[in-house]
Amino acid sequence: MIATAALLLAAQAGQVSVGTGGDYHSITQALDAAREGDTVLVHAGVYRENPVIDKRIVLKGEPGATIDGGGEGVVLTVLATCTISGFTIRGSGSRQSEEHSGILAERADSLVIEDNHFEDVLFGIYVKQSNSPIIRNNTIEGKDIPVPLRGDGIRLWYSHGGLIVGNRITRSRDVVIWFSDETNVLQNRVTNSRYGLHYMYSDHNRFEDNEFVANLVGAFVMYSTDITFKNNVFADARGTTGRGLGFKDTDSVIAEGNIMVRNATGISLDNSPQTRGVSNLFRHNIIAFNDVGVSLLPSVKSNVFHFNTFLENVVPVAVTGGGTALGNSWHGNHWSDYAGFDANDDGFGDTPFVRERLSDDLFAKYEQLKIFNMGPAASSIDIVGRVLPLLQPTSVVIDSAPRLAVGTPVSAARRRTLPVAAVGFACFALAAATLAFQSRTPFGSGL
Repeated sequence: MIATAALLLAAQAGQVSVGTGGDYHSITQALDAAREGDTVLVHAGVYRENPVIDKRIVLKGEPGATIDGGGEGVVLTVLATCTISGFTIRGSGSRQSEEHSGILAERADSLVIEDNHFEDVLFGIYVKQSNSPIIRNNTIEGKDIPVPLRGDGIRLWYSHGGLIVGNRITRSRDVVIWFSDETNVLQNRVTNSRYGLHYMYSDHNRFEDNEFVANLVGAFVMYSTDITFKNNVFADARGTTGRGLGFKDTDSVIAEGNIMVRNATGISLDNSPQTRGVSNLFRHNIIAFNDVGVSLLPSVKSNVFHFNTFLENVVPVAVTGGGTALGNSWHGNHWSDYAGFDANDDGFGDTPFVRERLSDDLFAKYEQLKIFNMGPAASSIDIVGRVLPLLQPTSVVIDSAPRLAVGTPVSAARRRTLPVAAVGFACFALAAATLAFQSRTPFGSGL
């Protein structure tokens, strides 16, 4: 019955046009006149209005079609299933409390928003209680205002089964996914924002081939389970709270093939996993040139770190507040400061990698001392720790089978985010060392 009704509706669908030579002068007039299933085609021009879509239609903009909200309220409100494509959408209001957005959609299942350009908007795309949304190939530029006053580039709220793919977001606050299960976030790029991804109370979601560059935090996941991060880049999250990828109270994470580079902290873990008998898996990731590679709280256990590459981090693993990370599994990782040998040529060191520096203990317990971390003071402390047994620190990490080779080759899709195009990660290591410490050019800056 439903399929038959849909076929009849499609057969009856028509088209109305807006603009010079069209049927109507404004988008609002055309929407009022359109029937369910119609296409509203908008010719090039600037339309200074705040339309509302309350029926199932296709709203399509020709090149040069611009909807300008005039700096007031929501530019385009959506209250029904529809497709919106081809527009420049600009000039929302500036009040967070009123959710002023480029597009604000509510109870609009199977919504499609694609191939639009958003500029000077507080929230870019805000989707509420709308299942199976598709947000694809949009460019979103927030208002040029301080970060605390901005809205989110994309926000999903109680909207399950979504697809967010191929979007470019800059100068926003966060990309937010809250209370939204079974969402796929693929091939997006988020820059110059607060949280590239801010994620809470959402399960069974996948994040793949995204780039989070030069944000205060790359991605932070809280109170969620069954989350997969694969082949993403988390770069240049700086400042005292800078993290590439962070977890709090999160279970059943799989993070593999990711690049965490030049962050204050590459990966941080707080009470993750939170459930007894559950583990989080980190494998085949590149954790390079960070101040701290992996940071854990003393109570964090049951994480598995296998076959990752720890390359030239100031501190590869730190336990905030002191303690050890021995309650987690460390095996087959490459450590750039490992000094052992491989006499039997099996690819693994003959002796374990053991991380124990007296200065690390002090810096973990007293963060105000971190300003001395890369100076002669830290080296002097470590020398004293080696010659005076009473001061020797506890081992923070022990990898029983450290891998001597530098990681696995980077996939073709990720090579363009590295300082040079590398056939394998060995080439990356040599070239990136020069760029990271001499030019300090952010990854992806030429993209």
